[in-house]
Amino acid sequence: MKIRLINKMSKWQLSSVLFVIFLLLPISFLSLTTASVTIKRDIYDFSRGSYDLLLRPQDSRTPIEEKFGLVEENYLGNGDGGITIEQWQSVLSRKDIEVAAPVAAMGLYRAAQSTVSLLEREDTSIRYKINYSTSDGLNTYQIGDELISYIIPDNEHPLGYTTIVSPSIGPNMLRGDTPYFEYPSSYHQVVAVDPEQEGLLTGEELSVLDDTKFGLVDGFKGVPILSLQNTKHPLKAKIEIETLPIHDSELLKLKERYNIEYTDNGSWTFESILITDPEQYLQVINDMEKIKGETSKTVELDFSKLVSPFYDDVIYLDENYNFNIVEDEEEFIVERAGSLAVFNQASHFVAEPIDYNIEGERISIALKDRDRESGIPLYRNIREEINYVLKENSNEVGKGEGIQFLHSGYFKGMDNSEELAASPLGIYGIYKTYLAKDKDKIIFPTSLPGSFINTPAHGLISINWAEQLKGEAPIDAIRVRVAGIKGYDKRASEKIKQVAKELENEGFTVDIVAGASRKEMTIEVEGIGKVIQAWTSLGAADTIVESWDIVKIVLSTIFGLVSIVYLLFSFRQIKKIREEDERLLFSFGWDETQIRRLRWKEWVSLMGYPFITALVIFIVYNLINQKLFLVISLFAVFLFTVLLLGLVELIVRRNDTNTERIREIPGSVTWKSIWHYRQFIIFSNVQVIIMAFIANFLTLFLIREKARTIETTLGLYVHGDVDWFYTTILVILYTLICLTVIESLLSLWKKRSEEIFLFHHIGWGKKSLYMFYLREVFFWTIGAVIFGAGIAYIVHHSLFGRIQAEGTYLLFISSTVIFIVLCLSFFILSFVLRKPFIIHDREEGYNGTRGKELEQNL
Repeated sequence: MKIRLINKMSKWQLSSVLFVIFLLLPISFLSLTTASVTIKRDIYDFSRGSYDLLLRPQDSRTPIEEKFGLVEENYLGNGDGGITIEQWQSVLSRKDIEVAAPVAAMGLYRAAQSTVSLLEREDTSIRYKINYSTSDGLNTYQIGDELISYIIPDNEHPLGYTTIVSPSIGPNMLRGDTPYFEYPSSYHQVVAVDPEQEGLLTGEELSVLDDTKFGLVDGFKGVPILSLQNTKHPLKAKIEIETLPIHDSELLKLKERYNIEYTDNGSWTFESILITDPEQYLQVINDMEKIKGETSKTVELDFSKLVSPFYDDVIYLDENYNFNIVEDEEEFIVERAGSLAVFNQASHFVAEPIDYNIEGERISIALKDRDRESGIPLYRNIREEINYVLKENSNEVGKGEGIQFLHSGYFKGMDNSEELAASPLGIYGIYKTYLAKDKDKIIFPTSLPGSFINTPAHGLISINWAEQLKGEAPIDAIRVRVAGIKGYDKRASEKIKQVAKELENEGFTVDIVAGASRKEMTIEVEGIGKVIQAWTSLGAADTIVESWDIVKIVLSTIFGLVSIVYLLFSFRQIKKIREEDERLLFSFGWDETQIRRLRWKEWVSLMGYPFITALVIFIVYNLINQKLFLVISLFAVFLFTVLLLGLVELIVRRNDTNTERIREIPGSVTWKSIWHYRQFIIFSNVQVIIMAFIANFLTLFLIREKARTIETTLGLYVHGDVDWFYTTILVILYTLICLTVIESLLSLWKKRSEEIFLFHHIGWGKKSLYMFYLREVFFWTIGAVIFGAGIAYIVHHSLFGRIQAEGTYLLFISSTVIFIVLCLSFFILSFVLRKPFIIHDREEGYNGTRGKELEQNL
């Protein structure tokens, strides 16, 4: 006769869960390993930028860099230098350094300030009104005075025109024979670089910067300069062109009104009023303003479509008011005229650093002032520095040394917006600043200096000019690429750190840029609101690896916790259930050896079938996909399970023969029932506590780690690359948790099946049974969930601190866990209730009378 101490249903039930554990744990270990390989590969391939180390003078880090580990993309919006040419050459001469590219911010220089030539008008009287404007992407600001010019045909004048212009118009501009106008100054960042090293760093051909050139004025040195191609030049002009009803008779009356006569020396009589009586000249302008135009046309010119920062070409408009540049024409139209400023480099401006206000995690920028004429907001102080001074009434230099920027071509800069690594070069930033509430609202600096945005370099000159224009220590930073490194891994990291330490000992402020990535920062700007800027987050790769290491530890711990607790409780429950049967065998004459042999035979059968089934599956999978790791992991899990079983046998070896004294428990029927079955409810309760703990802790933990990881573009990519892992591992984990909860609930209800059968036979219907047992489950589930969520909250706070809206997360997750447990209990209870009701349907003559009698007797 075959003796079985574990009934067939319980054995199948436990074997099924063991099979799931044997199957899922190796898969989860494989997922952890595969994800680790993927992350390391991504870090190696994508986290090294164009250079590795950023060298700056001592004490160069800003408060934001110190607190947040960030470097502004264009950190050279201003620069006072601090590194000498000799120090740079010493760094460059090291054998372990491949590239050492210096950069020196030279300041903000005026553009060439050329002129725009208009079409000549001969047939009618014309009024020109020209207004200039600039923009920061949000608002448009009018800059400079309105330029007004009247060009009236005049047969008495040798040129055929009489001209009346507003006092702000310069000499010879907007005249009748050759009308042209000059637009306002714009200011552009100039940076000095070493052409060879910068070329190695960026791939640009910059050798033209070393050419020797002569200035346009005798005694001046020509400085070759390259302009940033396709730069934003936010300067526009609106031209209103009106024809006026002023003919010979009207012009004659106008002259008589102001006692104007044409003189033999050819002087402009209306201009003589400006010189002799400025107030009367303003009256002339006011009178002319009252004349209504006959026809009107408005033309808007957008200089950003044509003008590069340091171009030096005269511009003219064709018949359709399109831009043309003299260099584009083989022969310039002789009827046109224009001028080009040649002394614009007499001075330059230095923009002082932004004063960032830091309050906790909040970063803000206060408004310093507004430009008096235009109202443009200014967020930094600007100071002017003199390069040279001309002698009075002369083009000779009286103080300093005369220089002129000579446009020698264009440079593109580095567009690494698609790269995952970030190497803040300080001068090529192309990342946009935009409103936090509207990403389509791009913000950029106006044509006047003072913006909170550090612009990229608009002009490049050779480092050979740096000492002359800036002083003995002109270099602001050196971008270093360490030699002998192809990617970013542990070996490369150690080598970079060693070089960084040695350079730091030489007196530099050294930041490790390898492994950095871009991070979008929210900054509150007074007068604008919250804006988003791209900064470089140092150590992004290390943060990703560190975060992943923590995730691996947490997930491995949770997997182990779920499996160990389930197996311990399951083995102990089975051991407790077998005790009475084993004592019965003792009374039949069986000895301890025979009972132990029977026990281990059943355990081998219980764990052997799930193990062999899982082993066959993994062997087949290994033959197809070469994943021997799954087979090895399965053996490890099986060995661990066997050891755990042996531990349970040792702990519960002593048979507890003491019978519990039956005592009356006060309280409701529900509470009495809970207390009576407390040994089995504890098993289910522990599973629910674990479920609540894991659901809450893991959610808070993963939210925190995801937020840490995806702060940078590299982290966002890596997270997306292993997103499959998170999905797989969470599905496996929650499947395992739910199965253990289902198994524990199933054991509980099966243990109480006789009680359920009795209640049914004394007249309880399905609804009453559901209400009674689900109410009981609800009571102990709430306690278990609150306990588990509390532990999760305490552990997470102790290890990682709080996260935003964690109270909402805890409430929602805990409610969801309670709902899931109740649903599982309902379905399992429905399964258990099938038996008594099926028996009831088969009982002949049963009408409930006997049940009512039993209920009354009870």
